[in-house]
Amino acid sequence: MGENLRRRLADLEQEASSLIAEIERNDAEARKLAGERRVLLDKLRSLRAEALEYKSRRDGLNDEVRNLKIILAELKREYAEKLDSLRKLRRGIKEHLRFKPAKSEEALAREINNLDWKIQTTPMPVIEEQKIIEQIKMLERQMEFYRKLGSMKDEIKEIEVRLNEIKDKITFYRKMIAEKVSESKIFHEKMIKAFGEVNELKSKLNEVTNKYLEIRNEAAKLRLKRKDLLDQIHAIRNLIRKEEERKRREVISTLKEKIKRETLEKIRRGEKVSFEEFRILVEEDEGKF
Repeated sequence: MGENLRRRLADLEQEASSLIAEIERNDAEARKLAGERRVLLDKLRSLRAEALEYKSRRDGLNDEVRNLKIILAELKREYAEKLDSLRKLRRGIKEHLRFKPAKSEEALAREINNLDWKIQTTPMPVIEEQKIIEQIKMLERQMEFYRKLGSMKDEIKEIEVRLNEIKDKITFYRKMIAEKVSESKIFHEKMIKAFGEVNELKSKLNEVTNKYLEIRNEAAKLRLKRKDLLDQIHAIRNLIRKEEERKRREVISTLKEKIKRETLEKIRRGEKVSFEEFRILVEEDEGKF
């Protein structure tokens, strides 16, 4: 039985030793994977922050484009209104010219001035003066045509100036919108690329994490197995120790019995016994009472 236990103990100790080496290899691989995981997490956080920054820049530019388009739409609306007013004024002038007086504006002005000067400087009967005043009024009515024509032309000039200003602004805002859209597209492409890399890193991280957890689970199983082996080793060592203790007691008992017999034989022969022999004999005798 003792020899079988020792063989079993040796086998278990060898198996436990092999498990320690396997656990150490397992732990080393787990540490390596944990390091890879930390690196991937750092890269993932950095890349996600970069992607979100690109998204923020793109969204900001898109907001600017929307606001610029609102301004552009308002400019186009005003341009259309001004252009419509210009066309109406031109049609109005064309219609107004149908009633153009026979005399030019300069001729009418000279004639009015001459008549006015005549009233102021030349004595005349009231009736003649009244005729000249009526004549001035008639000429003034003709002059009103040129005043209205001049007003319409001035308004056309104002509208044309404003139309040119609006066209310049429209060109400016269209250029700005195109630049913002182009810049937004660049950030959008960078964002898409960054998020694509984020997804790739997440897949790699999941792969490493799963492998890490698999190894940790395997390590836990190995430790449980080693604990079971150590429990068996401890139990077998106790059995061996008890067996050795039993055999030792048997050997001591046999030896003491032999010494006792030899001591009693010496006493019967009248021979001298040693103190140790006498002590063993006495202990044996005391043990009987």
